[in-house]
Parts: sequence; structure tokens; C-alpha cells
Amino acid sequence: MAKKSIYKTETGKQLIQNSYSQLLSNWVQPSTQRFLKTQLGDTFVIESGKADSPAVILLHGSGSNSAMWMADAAKLSEHYNVFAVDIVGECGKSAETRLPFKNNHYSDWLLEIINRLNISTTAIISNSLGGWIALDFAIKYPEKISKLVLIATAGITNIRLKTVFWIIVTSLSGQKGFNKLNQLVYGDLEIDQQSLAFANLVRQHYAPRTDALPVFSDEKLQQIKCPVLFIGGENDCFYVSEKTAKRIQRNIQYAKSMVLKDSGHVVVNQTNNIIPFLGK
Repeated sequence: MAKKSIYKTETGKQLIQNSYSQLLSNWVQPSTQRFLKTQLGDTFVIESGKADSPAVILLHGSGSNSAMWMADAAKLSEHYNVFAVDIVGECGKSAETRLPFKNNHYSDWLLEIINRLNISTTAIISNSLGGWIALDFAIKYPEKISKLVLIATAGITNIRLKTVFWIIVTSLSGQKGFNKLNQLVYGDLEIDQQSLAFANLVRQHYAPRTDALPVFSDEKLQQIKCPVLFIGGENDCFYVSEKTAKRIQRNIQYAKSMVLKDSGHVVVNQTNNIIPFLGK
């Protein structure tokens, strides 16, 4: 279990949590928010959409939370029973627990959530770190997953070393560094002021994980039998999307890949591609 807080100060934690709650006030309605007891601590879940429709689980990226899915959840909820899950150890409302990525920690945690929600099978839409968790889950519990959407996913190729360098440099450069890092991550994407303010709070008060996510072997990826859709940006500063797409196509039998022009690591407004994929 985590021995120290993932936030730099208790005051900073409260600032982030209050800002997150304000963001969630714009979640599509009707919706319910709840905490589920799990082996890794309380896990925060937002449910919206049609209760009698197929389940879709949303897993966000590192240094983020379920607010990133706000616009997508509104459209997905018209067709599916949507469950946005705050990953433990990240800057959402779930427990601050952080464990090594090896072994079955996160897959078993996700299985526990799915079972507690009484979901027999589900599609998963995931981003970055969430993609790594979804891949690991699809390998270990294939009977539980129907389809998998990976957006700018981790776990397929190694992170770009130049980005690690820039993260170190910008972390020491205050607001100027924060602006530079945002430019690297978001590219030309316009970010609303409320989301930008939240990102600034995270930069100031949150301590992100620094351990690298493992890359799955060809043998492991070949065990994934469900249909997979990969969406990445050609200018992703963390992973080379073209390499990710090729490796997915080479190792996963039922896979489709899309590399978007003029897009970076943050890829948005893709429900027009995701919903048809889920509906096939």
C-alpha cells in the first residue's frame, strides 16, 4: 500500500479535489457517482447511460482522471451503459494506492470492479496508462472483454527518450516549463480554461509516477483475441504512433489502427470512430 501521499501537500490535494469536483458537475445527466471497495482501496466510479445496454468502461491516462472523458461520455451514454473509473494512485477520487506494474495488481483490481458492478463482459476504452491496464486485463481475463479501444496507449512501444528529457527540464522551469510541456503534449489542440487550470494545479501539487510501464512481448499481445481499435496521433510526444500501429497489426489478429494527422498525445473527439467500431 502507499506509504506517503501522492500529493505534495494536503492543501494541494484539496485544491485538486475541489477543482475535479467542479469539472464533474458538467458530467452528462442522469449519472451516479459511487465508491467501490477493492483490494487496492476505494475506487471512484461514475455511471451514466442506458442501464440495459452493453457496458463500456473508460480508463484515463496517468496524471489524469475521469474528467478527460466528459465529452465522450455524453455521446457514448446515448448508446451504452458507461462506467468511468478513476485509476488508483492517480489524481482522481480513488485511493492513493500505488503498486508495481508487474504481477496482477491492476488486472485483479479491474476484475474486482467489473464483478462488483455485476458486468459479465465489457468493452474498454482507454488512454495511455489506462491502455496499458486494459491490455494487461485483456491478456489475463479474455472472457471478460468484448472489444478494446486503445488511445495513445502505453505498453506497445517504449517511451521517447527526448520526452523524458523534456519532462525533467520543464519540471525545473516553473510556468514557462509548464507551457512548453503543454505544447509538447497537446500540440495545436485548443484546451478550455477550466481544464488548463486543473492541469496547472496537477503540475503544482501532484507527484506523478516515475517508474516506466513495461512493454508487452509479442507472445503476450498474440493472446488478445477480441477486436482492437488503436487511435494515435502522428505527433505523439510520448510514443511513436506509427510503430505502435504496426506492432499491434502484426500481433493482434482482429486489430484496426488509425494514426491521425496533426494530433499529439492527447486525442479527442473520436466517438465518430469508436461508436461504429463498438457496434460492429
